[in-house]
Amino acid sequence: MRTTRRELLAGALALATLPTLSACAGSQAEPAAAKPVNSPPPARTAGLAGTLYARTASGLVAVDLATGKQIREYGEAVPDAGWQRLHQVKDGRLRVLDLPGGKLRRETPVSGAQVKAVSRSGELVAVGPPPGPRTSTLISLAGPDGGRDLRLDGNVEPEAFSTDGQVMYVLEYLPPDKPDRYRVRMLDLPTGTPKPLNTRDKKPVPEGKEEEMRGQGRQAVMDTDAGVLYTLYTHQPDHLHTRDLIAGGDSAPGVHAFVHVLQLDQQWAYCLDLPQPFGIGPPEAHTLALSPDGRNLFIYDATSGRIAQANTTDLTVKRTAFGAKHAGEAYALADNHRLYLAAGTSVQVADPATLAPLGTWQLPGPARGLAALNGQLLAGAGDHLTVLDAKGAQQTTIPIPGLQSLNHAAQP
Repeated sequence: MRTTRRELLAGALALATLPTLSACAGSQAEPAAAKPVNSPPPARTAGLAGTLYARTASGLVAVDLATGKQIREYGEAVPDAGWQRLHQVKDGRLRVLDLPGGKLRRETPVSGAQVKAVSRSGELVAVGPPPGPRTSTLISLAGPDGGRDLRLDGNVEPEAFSTDGQVMYVLEYLPPDKPDRYRVRMLDLPTGTPKPLNTRDKKPVPEGKEEEMRGQGRQAVMDTDAGVLYTLYTHQPDHLHTRDLIAGGDSAPGVHAFVHVLQLDQQWAYCLDLPQPFGIGPPEAHTLALSPDGRNLFIYDATSGRIAQANTTDLTVKRTAFGAKHAGEAYALADNHRLYLAAGTSVQVADPATLAPLGTWQLPGPARGLAALNGQLLAGAGDHLTVLDAKGAQQTTIPIPGLQSLNHAAQP
């Protein structure tokens, strides 16, 4: 399964050994794991079934698509890659909630305040402090067998785990007390030892050649089948990739954005450069999506209207095209037959194989995210969810007060 969401970095890339914590406690006598809420009735809810998870001003909420009602709110919960569980920190304990009902599965004492990273299986979770200047970082690792604390030198933010749970990938901020750049590193969890990543040909990065980034991490896409994390970065002043540092020169001086490719199990990283004008416009105007088969990445810059298709096998940009220009935050979603690009108050539809335009659908408000369910497109539009059929006709409208983004739609 492949999942796209901003929560993959558990805090939007503001990026980061000691006593063992007690084992996780049982949940028989615990209070309800999620808070039921009331909401206004929907405008129309014809023929819908399933659950929508959306981020609102009050946090993550679950919406019953059949009734249009918000049935639960989860606060600052972070999902696993398959949306089987949610993870939240409350009263000094990490709480793991089963979906769709929100039943408390287990909880573990933790030292941090925020969920930072969740393994693909959803079993291993890293909890840490809010982002900010610091010279050391305390990370709690929690799993089915309990938890433990890691005291790490420097300013680090967990980003992801290897499948076997032996490696945690972190962003290390430099200098730690006044950070202005960061780099991706591996942390060997059994020993607590940090080390550089490998290059794409699986050779260790030489001393002093680790890539340091100064730009902004916009969005991440996880290919959970292949174990690859793709992160879109924009605005990289005076940036040199590891391959440039090794070669001693800048191979792409006109590049302002790239996709950072992190192979979680093979422990290598590579930067896929994007052509201009990617990276020149505001970060929120950029977005990316992964094809269902994991073979293609689609990157969209709403400010310029530029669309790029990149092959994930050889990590090259195969084709580009121009679409409509829009202001505002951009969102993308790809299925086997269509590529959807939302920004402003419209959704552009393109052929994912050729990037040829197939049409433009109008939204009743500013775009707030995209999801798909049962052959229908779910689009956030202002404070509403709008459901569109295969021809772009609006089928259903459901109010979601304070809507910030759609995250996931699930079958009943």
